[in-house]
Amino acid sequence: LDNCTVHLGKDVEALIKAAGARLIYLPPYSPDFSPIENCWSKIKTRLRAIGAKTYVDLKEAIDKAFDEVSIEDLLGWFTHCCYCTSPD
Repeated sequence: LDNCTVHLGKDVEALIKAAGARLIYLPPYSPDFSPIENCWSKIKTRLRAIGAKTYVDLKEAIDKAFDEVSIEDLLGWFTHCCYCTSPD
C-alpha cells in the first residue's frame, strides 16, 4: 500500500490480516515523481473549468476530461517524472 492516510487506519490493517494477506507499505516517495499526479491535475483542472452543476453534467464532464488526456500528455508526464519513454 502507499502511505495515503486512509490506508493507515487500524481497520484497514485488520481487514487485510483477516483475509490472510500480509500488509506491506511502500517507502515514502515524492508525488513529483508520480505521473498519475500530473494526470489527475489535468483532469481536475478541466472539471473545474467545465463547472458541472448536475450529476448528468458531471458525468459528461468526467468523460470529456478523460478524453482530453492524450498520448503526448502521458509521454510528457512520464518523461517529466524521470521514467524512460524511449522504445530502446
